[in-house]
Amino acid sequence: MAEAAIELSGVVKEFGGKRVLDGVDLTVPAGEITVLLGPSGAGKTVTISHIVGLLQPNAGSVTVEGQNLRKISEADLYELRRGMSVVLQGSLPFTCGLFYSLNVFENVAFVLRERTRMTEPEIAKVALENLGKVGLRDFAEAMPDQLSAGMSKRVAVARALALDARIVIIDDFDSGIDGVRLALLCELLRDAQREAGSTFLVSTHHMTSARALADHAAVIHDGRIVVSGTADDVFTSNEEVVRQLITGAITGPLQLRDV
Repeated sequence: MAEAAIELSGVVKEFGGKRVLDGVDLTVPAGEITVLLGPSGAGKTVTISHIVGLLQPNAGSVTVEGQNLRKISEADLYELRRGMSVVLQGSLPFTCGLFYSLNVFENVAFVLRERTRMTEPEIAKVALENLGKVGLRDFAEAMPDQLSAGMSKRVAVARALALDARIVIIDDFDSGIDGVRLALLCELLRDAQREAGSTFLVSTHHMTSARALADHAAVIHDGRIVVSGTADDVFTSNEEVVRQLITGAITGPLQLRDV
């Protein structure tokens, strides 16, 4: 297995006395795509929030590129984040971390101005190219509140890919996106990852997307990683949650409270 870009060890998180993460152990190999798979409410977003330093665990450790997030300074955390592109989960009208005072083009251009030394013509070229990749070049002048949830997610993906970051994290990847566009986005992400050699971590509850993307996978349920490893090992696992996600069976550990 490749060297780890991200490691969580025994991560526990509680909110109001409720344990949301219950000893999460997760390894994300560098230079490959890892999919964090699980039903809604399983702990995917909370796990990702720890990785980007938005939350601190009650117990356990989070290490990104060899740095323990509990032990580094705010300045070091800021520098670490500059090497990441993150697409956050969200609900309209504040979905995916888009700036709602900026149009679609300016949302992508903003991060290029902040985190690169590109000239304005270079920024325009890269921004429009990446909007084209997600099928939204014609919406460059649109405002985010004119977009559907799925379109907003695609703008956020374009912005993330434009930066050529060392680590790309996409939470709730499949939210609001229809099956055909989801398949096309999976192909786009795989091509982008292969070209850049970056580390990708993508969370989803969509099994088809997970299988299309993953080099490695981890399945989370009730705040615990129940199985992890290579994609082939995970998707052929006999673990009950995995089999139920694959088959869509109504009997098993996943019930209405989980989905």
